Amino acid sequence: MSCSRLLICDDHPPIRSAVTYIAKELNGNIEIVEAGSGAEALAQLERHPDIDMVLLDLHMPGMSGFDLLSELKLRFPSLPVVVLSSDETRATVIDALERGATGYICKSSPTDLLAKFLEHALNGNIALPTAIASAPAAAAAPGAAPATAVRRGMSGLGLSPRQIDVLACLLRGMSNKQICRELGLAEGTVKNHAIAIFRALNVSSRAQAVIEASRRGLQVGGRRSS
Repeated sequence: MSCSRLLICDDHPPIRSAVTYIAKELNGNIEIVEAGSGAEALAQLERHPDIDMVLLDLHMPGMSGFDLLSELKLRFPSLPVVVLSSDETRATVIDALERGATGYICKSSPTDLLAKFLEHALNGNIALPTAIASAPAAAAAPGAAPATAVRRGMSGLGLSPRQIDVLACLLRGMSNKQICRELGLAEGTVKNHAIAIFRALNVSSRAQAVIEASRRGLQVGGRRSS
């Protein structure tokens, strides 16, 4: 996956300009769409249905970034949404991932590191703060099998092709019901596949699954990064 049209939603024009500049430096052909609020972002998505990714600030007047994230995952379940925020607390990052964010970039990162994270996200990889991505996966599910081949791709997880499809949907921030519609599966089947995936990754939540997938170099679309 690579991004050719990016929506930047932030209420501060200088931030949008800075991110636009970095994105254009990374990909001269990328098209940037801007929004200064949640309502404007939703309007832009209706106007530009071919947007590949949303870069979203969490703290904005009116609709908060958290509420917008939930709305985006409801309306556009397969659309990757990467958070760009000055809030670096682990609880906030985990909350965003649980709501369906496919990545999290800290505004306070040095420019070169910010560019690296943004490039990672634009190429379809999971971008997470270093402290989060490198932390051990906590609170593994009771009876979960030990993680094996941590640095391998999905082929090393021992998952069936259908479970890999479900994992790809999970990494895109889709809910169980959305995965049911996407793959034509019963909700109970999706839940069983998710349990198997969590056990294979040695995690107990969606957020931890995204973090572990980042460590393994998996892409948002389920493909291994190069």
